[in-house]
Amino acid sequence: MLRDNRLCKAIIGLSVEELKNLAAEFSACYLIYRKKNRKDHERQMGAGQKGFIPTPLDKLLFILLYLKCYPTYDLQGLLFGLDRTRVCRWVKILLPVLEMTLGRECVLPARQIRSAEEFFRAFPGVKDVFIDGTERPVQKPKNLRRQKKCIRERKDRPLEKGLL
Repeated sequence: MLRDNRLCKAIIGLSVEELKNLAAEFSACYLIYRKKNRKDHERQMGAGQKGFIPTPLDKLLFILLYLKCYPTYDLQGLLFGLDRTRVCRWVKILLPVLEMTLGRECVLPARQIRSAEEFFRAFPGVKDVFIDGTERPVQKPKNLRRQKKCIRERKDRPLEKGLL
């Protein structure tokens, strides 16, 4: 466990005391979540394969580190000794538990914003938006059908004029 306040804040964004307080509530919420989402099993509680993230505190550290640093599943798996598919499963399990613990939904970045209206709904305080409209060259596809789909009038780019 993290014992140094400076290191704890740097890694997960909480002090050791805040982590301990959150860990107790997180543990209770994790048990509630598991009971609610548990499928009917014939074996008894405690039987079967043990989880790869052993304690509720380790699970809390796992999800807090994921949210603060947003590492790839491969890196998170390396840090916790898991396969990347197992990391993905744990994130999907532990994120709702953390949301339940905090009593609010965690806001993660949207993957795509498709229109200006959607952008302004997501960010109501924004008044001005600057867009980088620099055109970048795209390699021509080798597939003839894709070439025809992507054909555009080629513009002379200042950097290419003097190269050849």
